[in-house]
Amino acid sequence: MPTKLTLLGIAAFALLLTACKDDTDVAPQRKFISFKMDNAVVLSEQVHRVFYSPGNLSDADPDNDHSEMLITGYTYNRDAINIRITSPYPTLTPGVYTNATYGTEMIMEMNPSLELIGADYNFGNLSVTIHEMKDSTVVGQFSGTLVSMNDGSLKQVTDGYFKLIYRNYP
Repeated sequence: MPTKLTLLGIAAFALLLTACKDDTDVAPQRKFISFKMDNAVVLSEQVHRVFYSPGNLSDADPDNDHSEMLITGYTYNRDAINIRITSPYPTLTPGVYTNATYGTEMIMEMNPSLELIGADYNFGNLSVTIHEMKDSTVVGQFSGTLVSMNDGSLKQVTDGYFKLIYRNYP
């Protein structure tokens, strides 16, 4: 009986060791863009991309010293989501970014109507908060008022969140 318990203990310990792994390079479990628009939940879980372009201070061109992040995705209804965050600084850091800064915007193309709604430097309002940029993962939230390019109607965006993996873009 003690031999069986010892063998069972060794087997359990070996199983425990193989189940544990180093999680230093683990992707987030769930990657998504989600928000409410006019109290309806909008979700992009399957198709999305994020590109991050830090500023280039190594050349003499002052026009490329700013940083940008482009978040794109498609909802289950095939609506296209585009959120662009622009910072006048060479790196994007945790903080609040609004469409009062030229280049920060949110544009959606609604399916199947092809209606464009958005907020940019000229119309609507948008506030994006980046909470964390770590290990190629960006986490943040957003809200605002988008304006229809078709009829000028307003669409309220609330409770917007994203957790995505980004790639550096040269």
